[in-house]
Amino acid sequence: MLNARKWREQIIGLALTVVLFLAVSSAMFPFRSHISVATSALVLVIPVIWGVVIGGFGVGLIGIALGFLVYDFIFIPPYYTLSVGQKQNWIALGVYAIVVILVSRVVANLKDARSLALEREKHARQLFELSKLLLGDKELSELLETVTDSVQLAFHFESVVLLLQGSEKLEVGAASGQALSNEDLQKLIPNAGVPATLYRISDDQSPSLSSLALTVAGRPVGLLVMRGTQTQSPDIQLLSTFANNAALAIEQAQLKQQALQAKLLEETDRWRRALLGSVSHDLRTPLASIKTAASGLSDPSASLDPSQRSELLETISAQTDRLSRLVVNLLDMTRIDAGVLAPRQTIIEISELIEEGISALGDRKAKEQIVVRNCPNEVFVSADHALISQVIANLLENALRYSPQGQPVTIDVSTTPAEVLLAVSDSGPGVPPGLKEHIFEMFKKDSGGGYAGLGLAIADAFVSAHGGHIEVENAPSGGARFSFSLPLVPLDESEFLSDQDTPSR
Repeated sequence: MLNARKWREQIIGLALTVVLFLAVSSAMFPFRSHISVATSALVLVIPVIWGVVIGGFGVGLIGIALGFLVYDFIFIPPYYTLSVGQKQNWIALGVYAIVVILVSRVVANLKDARSLALEREKHARQLFELSKLLLGDKELSELLETVTDSVQLAFHFESVVLLLQGSEKLEVGAASGQALSNEDLQKLIPNAGVPATLYRISDDQSPSLSSLALTVAGRPVGLLVMRGTQTQSPDIQLLSTFANNAALAIEQAQLKQQALQAKLLEETDRWRRALLGSVSHDLRTPLASIKTAASGLSDPSASLDPSQRSELLETISAQTDRLSRLVVNLLDMTRIDAGVLAPRQTIIEISELIEEGISALGDRKAKEQIVVRNCPNEVFVSADHALISQVIANLLENALRYSPQGQPVTIDVSTTPAEVLLAVSDSGPGVPPGLKEHIFEMFKKDSGGGYAGLGLAIADAFVSAHGGHIEVENAPSGGARFSFSLPLVPLDESEFLSDQDTPSR
């Protein structure tokens, strides 16, 4: 492309030189006897200078030779011969040749300097535009596609492929333009253990392939593979500079990705340890109770009356329900973590929600500790009753865990014109000041070393999904108090919607 443009400029410059020589010669021809030889020489410098400006110094040399012949043949007596005649004409002819050569050289140098400056400005602007594409917080895959697209469009390659180090050998990270064949890739991707450096491959049956190693401080980052017309030297320098910038951006994106993966692995490992701690804490007691009760029932030497047998069976049933709630909590937590928790709100009576939450406990003795106070009838709220009943069950279970045997766990209900406030209070030691801000975090250790945060974390997530939040405080009479609110539905509206709404589950 560059050579074609240069040839076109030279042809135009040569044509302009010939036309100008014809024009100035025709203009001076009628007056040549009245014009001095020196004046003719000065005028004949003009076509040569214009030829140099348009076509370069090579065209200028042709113009100098042509001007020398025109000057001698037409304007130096005797006319129409190459004879110079007088000695002063020799001097004039020599001075003309020297002056035209010097002026042509100066003009050619200025033209080359101007072209070089414009080319450098173009390359600097192009490099700036290309480098801007690498800026920003891009993912690695997006950055690789940006690099290949930019190189393919800016340097007019048929194909551009960016290779990165895989588990065993180089692998294709991104590609632009025409797809490379497997044969081409086999030529460019070395075997495992063979270093890949800057090299060029020529093929008689296909366009040439070239590759450029992307390195940062001597460390290999990738390999840029190109197929198409070979670039000129300035373009190669621009491509190399852009490749260096791309290598820095790719390494930064890889380091960021590795940091995210390391953080994810660290978080996963933390969850795994916490889950093991929670399972060992929450499963140990019900499993031990079930094992003890089952052993007592299966012991042939034990003489159990019907009440004792019924008590053991009730223990197995209650502890099984407790294990079932733990499994449900874990499954609910996966839904929360996956971001697929979407409440399906219906109109339901608050007393029904409380009854469902208490029934979910399954433990008859535990239910005897629960006291519901100030629960009005025909008070309706808008909620996903399956989620909110699970919230109530989790709060009750947490309260029963920290309340002494036989001490009450209370549920208080109060209303305002816009919402219903539900609070669960226990008779335990209360919440330590340092734990209040973290009590709803997953698997947060309590003061006794156990992991008490699973049920509370799920309750907080379910309430947050309804647009609210759970508050915790120490009750004046002792113990912890957990409260949350739900939107109140007016009685007339609840009656209107009750025929249309169906339970979400």
